[in-house]
Amino acid sequence: MTWWVRPASALAIGLAVSVTLSACLAPGGPSTATTGSAGPSVQTTDERASWPKTFRVGLFGSDDAEQVLENAKPLKALLERQLGVPVEFFTGTSYSAVIEAMRANKVDAMFVGPFAYILAVQEANAEALVVGVATSAREPVFDPSIRPTYFSVISVIKGSGISRVADLKGKQFAFVDPASTSGHLVPKTALLKAGLDPEKDMKPIFAGSHPTAVAALWNRKVDAAASTERTLVNAADNGQIELCFFPDRRVNVDRTAAEIQQLFDSCPAGKIVPLLYSDPIPNTPFAVRRDLPESFKKAVREALLSTQNDAEYIRQRKQWFLDPTQELKLSRLDEAYNPLRDVARLLKLDLRSLE
Repeated sequence: MTWWVRPASALAIGLAVSVTLSACLAPGGPSTATTGSAGPSVQTTDERASWPKTFRVGLFGSDDAEQVLENAKPLKALLERQLGVPVEFFTGTSYSAVIEAMRANKVDAMFVGPFAYILAVQEANAEALVVGVATSAREPVFDPSIRPTYFSVISVIKGSGISRVADLKGKQFAFVDPASTSGHLVPKTALLKAGLDPEKDMKPIFAGSHPTAVAALWNRKVDAAASTERTLVNAADNGQIELCFFPDRRVNVDRTAAEIQQLFDSCPAGKIVPLLYSDPIPNTPFAVRRDLPESFKKAVREALLSTQNDAEYIRQRKQWFLDPTQELKLSRLDEAYNPLRDVARLLKLDLRSLE
């Protein structure tokens, strides 16, 4: 499969949105060196003189801005410790609010979502440094086998008469939200590539959230549903659905077409089972303003990569950062998001119009 990368949550991107930011401030101390996974990187006094006096990072506030800021505290502490400058995290009322804040030089960095990043490159001169990776393990530790990607999955109930994508024609189908990457834009693209136009060949609805879309399928309100792979596993683990899944119970792992077909064929009637997997979707990148000093961007990158070796950070956040540029033989990390740009072109999306 081609590498592309979640969070996984619906994207709300509309450039003409006023910026409303809430700040969480904390002091930091001076330093002359940063330490990352590749070893220490020492900056001269002259280099540090050009650094931002305060590093400002924008996040999407979602439905609970206070909780978003609370969750970001370990990252804030790590950056302050590694960079030796105060770090402020801000939450925007929308993805576009964070993008507009970066465009206006009110924030220096953002960590908001893959489609939002693409728009930020276009509108705010954003540059991806690293990619976030999360683990669902009960005892989280760095796991290099977890790829910086996630999947959109189209699922059905085994025995419902749907055994191939063509059988979805004329059926009730639950997407998540019009602006959702993995709940609408990517699965719609997958269906179009398979020869089905959801708007013409199916009866689509928007369920509003990934769990709601899965619940609609389980309760026979629809014949098929799109969601993230993780949503399915979480619902099964919580006893909300019965699911046929791979024996290792791992998500975000590349599966062959033969493995997916074998899972479908072996699933007993009455259980939810994946019918079609999307190509890998690139995870959210940590992006900065391209015009920041190169020495500062290097220090930020190394600080974020150091999370791979920071057991306490991983325990707190169930997350680390990596840079797959060399592994994927890319000239720069931004190229990993070209498949999402292809999605936008195929669907004729104006990213600025997504709410």
